Amino acid sequence: MAIFEDDVKRAMAAWLKAQGYSDVEAQLGTRQGPDVEGIHPTSGKRLTIECKGEAATGDQHSRSWTNVASAMLTSLNDTENLENSNDIGLAFPDTKEYRHRMRFLQEFCKRQNIFVYWVAESGEIITW
Repeated sequence: MAIFEDDVKRAMAAWLKAQGYSDVEAQLGTRQGPDVEGIHPTSGKRLTIECKGEAATGDQHSRSWTNVASAMLTSLNDTENLENSNDIGLAFPDTKEYRHRMRFLQEFCKRQNIFVYWVAESGEIITW
C-alpha cells in the first residue's frame, strides 16, 4: 500500500504531539505553507517540515526523484534564508525508493541542520 503525502503529514503531526511539541499544525492537501509545523517543548523554536509521499499510480522510482529534489531545494532555501529562524525538517515515506534517493545525504543533512524523518506504512517514525 502506498504511503501518500497526507499519510506522512498526519503521522508527523501525531509524532510531534507525542514528543511534546505545541501548536502542531498539518496542512493537508495542496495548501500553501509548511506541510507540518510545531513548537519545540524546550527550546521554543518552530520546526517546519516539508513532507512528500508516494503516488497512487505510476512509477514510484521517478516520483521519488522529483519529490526528494523539490524537498531538498525547499529546505536549502529555508536554511540559507537569513530571515528564517525555524528548524527545518524533511519527511519521506520509508521505502526503498526514497531511501535510495537519500542514501548519500545523511551527513549533509546533519551539517545543514536539516532533520530527516522516515514514515513507515504503520505510521512509525524513524529519524536521522
